[in-house]
Amino acid sequence: MKKILFIFLLLITIASCKDDTKQTVQENVAEEQETEQDTVPTVVGKFVFTEKDAILRGENFIYNVEIDSLSRNLGKQVEAYKTDDFEMIPVKVKGKLKQSPRQTGIKRNIELREIVAILADSTKNRQE
Repeated sequence: MKKILFIFLLLITIASCKDDTKQTVQENVAEEQETEQDTVPTVVGKFVFTEKDAILRGENFIYNVEIDSLSRNLGKQVEAYKTDDFEMIPVKVKGKLKQSPRQTGIKRNIELREIVAILADSTKNRQE
């Protein structure tokens, strides 16, 4: 009788442990997904957009900006602040940094994920 009781308790313990590991794994996956979304870096720099290229330049870096709908949208937004075609406008964006596949001398690309702010003063640029 003691052997049957011991085996029964052992089976219950094993069965209850399996359910806990499934929940723990699911919780870990959810936490990893949240941290991946939160780890997109915020970058502050000066942005210029031309027909062929877009560049984001900061104090210690220069990034090629991948041309997509978000970078084109940012290009349209900074047009209001520009006084000439090649003026660089300060912006704050979130983006994913990548190695540059092109051999242009700029080693990193940034894929824009979010436009946080345009840091230029529109009245200053329009008066000049």
